[in-house]
Amino acid sequence: MLLHLRFVFAVAMIFLMSGVQSLVRQCEPIRMEICRGLGYNLTAMPNLGGNEYQEEAEFYLKTFQPLINFGCSPQLNLFLCSVYVPMCTEKVSHPIGPCRGLCEGVRDLCFPVLEKFGFPWPETLNCTKFPIENNQEHMCMEGPKNMMVSSSGRGSHVDNSLRTHDCPPNHARNDASGPCIPLYDPNFLFDDNEKNFAEVWITVWATISFISSLFAALTLSIGGGRVKARPLVSLALCYCLVSVGWITRVITGRKAGSCLPNENAQDFHEDDGLTNANCAIVFLMIYYFGMAANAWWVALCAWWVAKAGLSWPSEKLRNLGSCLHIAAWGFPAIQTVGALVKREIDTDELTGTCYIGNKNSGILLGLVLLPQSLYLISGVTLLAIGSIYVMKKPQTVSAAPLTGAAPRKESDILGGLSTLYIIPTACVLASICYEYNNRDDWFRGTEKPALWAFLLKHLMSLFVGVSTIFWLWSKKTIAAWRNVCKRLGPRKQIAVKCQMPLVVTHPPQISHISSTMTTSSRHSSRSHPHRKPRMPQQHHQHQRTLKTII
Repeated sequence: MLLHLRFVFAVAMIFLMSGVQSLVRQCEPIRMEICRGLGYNLTAMPNLGGNEYQEEAEFYLKTFQPLINFGCSPQLNLFLCSVYVPMCTEKVSHPIGPCRGLCEGVRDLCFPVLEKFGFPWPETLNCTKFPIENNQEHMCMEGPKNMMVSSSGRGSHVDNSLRTHDCPPNHARNDASGPCIPLYDPNFLFDDNEKNFAEVWITVWATISFISSLFAALTLSIGGGRVKARPLVSLALCYCLVSVGWITRVITGRKAGSCLPNENAQDFHEDDGLTNANCAIVFLMIYYFGMAANAWWVALCAWWVAKAGLSWPSEKLRNLGSCLHIAAWGFPAIQTVGALVKREIDTDELTGTCYIGNKNSGILLGLVLLPQSLYLISGVTLLAIGSIYVMKKPQTVSAAPLTGAAPRKESDILGGLSTLYIIPTACVLASICYEYNNRDDWFRGTEKPALWAFLLKHLMSLFVGVSTIFWLWSKKTIAAWRNVCKRLGPRKQIAVKCQMPLVVTHPPQISHISSTMTTSSRHSSRSHPHRKPRMPQQHHQHQRTLKTII
């Protein structure tokens, strides 16, 4: 009987061991390229997400590729692979997935990114499903302890290397070593009502500036206007083309004229503005001709110094005009080339317009703020020098005889215009400084930008174009356009007077009329017609006197 019991026990142990061996999973090599080189090479299916095959697991893992490229956490790749291709070993019967600390550390960094775009944290990655810590009862992967945030108190220290991957709100990285890239959030700084008001604001002022500056450029070209200065034509043309850039953005729409993300893009940041033709055109029109307008204002100040302060003749002013053309068109071109090389063209959230430095403070400083400051300083310096020369010159202009006031010269009007335009240039510069100094606080979400500062900047950037109508308030403008209309209008033919022919009713009188006319013409051909009739009478009286004497 005892022998029988031993035999039964031995048979049961054999079946038990065979059952245990059947419960041990069959490990297979990891075939996913994204999950290789993580410290283990074998996995087993089904995984912790319920996928039966690696091909199915790879399909679900690729849906997280934008988040992996985003670089929200340096341990995201390890965490996802430990869930979809968990570690397998023949010594453990169950798959070895992530620990709860690894899951929570990744979730704390990556969930705000998903939440920004309206995505919840996936239920498959619910951290409560994973073991709290790695021990003999529940084996799990913790990852590098110096880069983890554990909820159980172990490894709760956040290492500095993790902080380098942490970006401010509305920013993230494409890779672990790359810079923080601004996210595209349509209403991060401004809401829809503010954007709609700014749209109307820009449309109205851009339209007025376009009409006024175009009319001014044409009027000055045909010789009209209150003053004559070559830089004024180029200045009006610049503001006309800047207005065309704004109007193009309004016509094409916010999405077509900006560098918004593509629908099929695998990242969450904005696309490069140069990939959008409308965006590139709007940028070139606004940036290049806007900077050229500032350069031409400086050129106008230099022209006034040469004409009013130094009293240069026409030949010298003509040579100066050629140099100013090279400088005023050349320096903005160099700036534009630098902006294109940097490829930092992005979208302004308020207006949806492509410009430079909307997200990168360094680019805003180097390619917008510093050039604006240099143009303003140069213009003010030239105006100060010119004012000194003008005040030192003797006043030789006599007063008007009736009013007793000195006549206003063109140089005085030109100097007044140049000085007046310091105000809009300074306002634009102040708005850019306000944006540069407070942008970090806006991106961190601690403050919100003031709408009026941006509206003032856009208005003052078009103010000179709007005010060009005051250049033309003169009788010369009316006379110049009147001459143009006469040249372009139909030419009047000179009226030829036709004499009516004489109708002869009595032919016999023709000879009498002709003889009379002949006799009168003969008498008119003599030198003294009024004395000739008297000569025969005097001759007869002389003869009578002789006869009487005899």
